[in-house]
Amino acid sequence: MKIHEVAKRTRTLGGFAVTPLHIEDSGVAEGQPDLSGLIAAAAHNHGFIITAQMDNGQKKKFRVYHQNARLAQEKFLKHYSGAQVLDVAAESDVAEAIRLDAPQRKIPRDELQDYTDRIKTNRKTKQDKFAPIIHGSNIRAITQDDSGTEWDLDDLAAQITTRPRAILGTNAKMEKSKTEGEIIYDLTLPALSGIVVDEDTGDFVEITTCPGAGACQLFCYARKGGYVMFPASSMSAAQALNFLVNDPEGYTARVNQEINTIKAKTDRAGVQLVVRWHDAGDFFSKQYLDLAYSVAEANPDVKFYAYTKMGDVATGATPDNFVMNFSSGSKRGEEKKVEFHRSQGHTVKQGVTVPKDMFFDLIARKGNSLIKDAKGRTQFASPEDLETFRERLAQRYGVPLDSIITYDQMMATPVGTKPQWNVIVQPGAGDRAANRRDVIDSYLMFH
Repeated sequence: MKIHEVAKRTRTLGGFAVTPLHIEDSGVAEGQPDLSGLIAAAAHNHGFIITAQMDNGQKKKFRVYHQNARLAQEKFLKHYSGAQVLDVAAESDVAEAIRLDAPQRKIPRDELQDYTDRIKTNRKTKQDKFAPIIHGSNIRAITQDDSGTEWDLDDLAAQITTRPRAILGTNAKMEKSKTEGEIIYDLTLPALSGIVVDEDTGDFVEITTCPGAGACQLFCYARKGGYVMFPASSMSAAQALNFLVNDPEGYTARVNQEINTIKAKTDRAGVQLVVRWHDAGDFFSKQYLDLAYSVAEANPDVKFYAYTKMGDVATGATPDNFVMNFSSGSKRGEEKKVEFHRSQGHTVKQGVTVPKDMFFDLIARKGNSLIKDAKGRTQFASPEDLETFRERLAQRYGVPLDSIITYDQMMATPVGTKPQWNVIVQPGAGDRAANRRDVIDSYLMFH
C-alpha cells in the first residue's frame, strides 16, 4: 500500500488549506476479485480529515483515505514523520462549503458566460426555459467592442454571495391575513433551480431546489410575474439560497433572529405569527428539512406551514407547530408515494390545483370581466352553481359531499384537532386552509 499526493485544487476547511492525499491499495483480500488501484481502495476506504502541526510550525489539514482513523493517521505520519497530529475526523463530519446534501452540479465559467450572453442578447433557447433565472440587469459587461462582449461573472458572484438584507418577508396578499387574526411571513428560494457560488472554491454551482417538480414546471407561478420582472427579486432569492447552502448555521440563526423580531411586533398587535416555509423552492434534502423543523421547534409559539412536492416529506412526521401540504404538479413517483400512504388508511394533507374546466362555467361574470365580492374574491354566479361545483369536486376527488365547505364556512368553524374538511379556496381568499390541521384538501381555483 502506498501514499501519494493527488494533483487537485487545494480546498479549505475551517479556514485551513486542505491538501488531498490518496491511498492506493494494490493488495487484494482473499476471495475478492483481482482489482487494484482506485477500484479496490474505494471498496473499503473512508475519507478522513487530519489536522496537523507541521515541522515548520504551520497548521494544515489533509484528506486521507483508509479503512479507519487509526490506519489513516499511521499512514499520514509515515508520509509526514515530523508532523504532530492534532485531530482526525471522518470526512462526513467535516463541513464542506456546499452543504445540506444539496443536489448540485458545477457550472463551468464558459457555460455560464454563454448563458449570460443569451440573456443579455435575447437569444435564450428552449433549453433555457428551465435554467436558473438571472435578471439581465444583474449582468454587467466587462468589455464592449467589435470583438464582442464579455460579461462580468466575478461581479455576478459578488452579488450572489452578498448576504440578503432579510430572509423573511410579507406582501399585500399576506397582509390580508391580519383581518383573520394572523399574519403570514414567508421565505423563498429560486424556483426549480438556482445559481450559487461555492464560497470555498469560487466555483459557480447550480442547485436543484425543486427535485420533485413534474408538470408544475410548465406553469410555475414563481418563474413569472414579480419573481422575474424585477432584478432585486430574483437576486434576493439567489442570495438566500447561497447563504443557506454555504452557511446553514448562519442561515438558521438569522431566521430565528428575524422571527424573534417580528414576533415581538405581532405579540404587541395581538396577531398570531405564521411562517410559510417557501413560496418557491422545496425541501431538496433531508438535511434541509431537518433545518426547517429545527427552526419550528425553536419557536413553539409560531405556526409554520409549507407546500411540498416530495412524497416522503408530505407523508413524514412533523413538529406539532408545522403543517405540511402535498402540492399538485409533482413527479409521478412522488404522487405514488402519497397514493400508497393514503391507501394504507393515512391522511395526507394536500393543496389541489383544480382544473378550470371544473368551474369556468359557474363563475359570476359581466361580459368578460369577473364579478368579485366585497373582499375582492372570485364568486360563483349563484348558490346553485356553488352546489354544482361541490358535487363535481366530490365526484372527481372521491370525498364526502358534506366535507366540502367554502373558505368562509371554514373561517366560521373553530379549528379542530382531526382532519375532516375539504375547503374551496377561490382567488383572492387567504391561505388559512393550508395551515389548519382539520383541513385535508385545499381546492385551489385559478392557482
